[in-house]
Amino acid sequence: MMTAIASLMLPLALLQTAAPEAGGAAARTAERFSQCVALIDDDAARAYEEAMAWAAEAQSVGAYRCAAMALIAQDRYAEGARRLDSLGSAVNPAETATRAELFSQAGNAWLLGREPSRARASFTRAISTIESDPSQLPDLLIDRARAYAMEEDWRHAEEDLSRALDIRANDALALRLRASARMHQNSFDLAEADAQQAFTLASTEDDRVSAALVLGHVRESKRTGAAVDEQ
Repeated sequence: MMTAIASLMLPLALLQTAAPEAGGAAARTAERFSQCVALIDDDAARAYEEAMAWAAEAQSVGAYRCAAMALIAQDRYAEGARRLDSLGSAVNPAETATRAELFSQAGNAWLLGREPSRARASFTRAISTIESDPSQLPDLLIDRARAYAMEEDWRHAEEDLSRALDIRANDALALRLRASARMHQNSFDLAEADAQQAFTLASTEDDRVSAALVLGHVRESKRTGAAVDEQ
């Protein structure tokens, strides 16, 4: 079994020139990946070791991806994020969906590690990968807006959220986040309208509570003339 300190990444040429897996082999790979991911919840360290053993055996993208996810589950966010970023860069450029998923996972890992600038870079790479398919963009734009918000770059956060809403109107999460971004720019009336709409559209109790909290913050900010510190 490969040790935990062994190199994760496949050589670029190997990933780009590997022949597509036959149907049966692809199904077996998908099943093994599912089993590996399921193991992360029970024993992330063991999942990592098994993923690396699989990688040594088959040099599968799924194995390297599961290993990175197992690191993230152990709070080793930077390690996991770097490996996902590298894997996304190494995957065949024609596999746009897979590349975007890997960069998106990396971005979320960077957010967990409180590294917003790195998260933003990863999300931007994901967005660039699938720019030609607008239907895939809203979630990535929302994620990048979260990175901007963590950097307190409210203007760019608002721009990404507005773009997401242009593509997928009535997204409660995007509206709630844009309400916060607008509040921090003292656009209190627009923020209140977004927060109220987010509350109306909320489909779960947790979403309603979150929207109500932002709405309360916006109204307090409007009353005092200063944005509420949401940290």
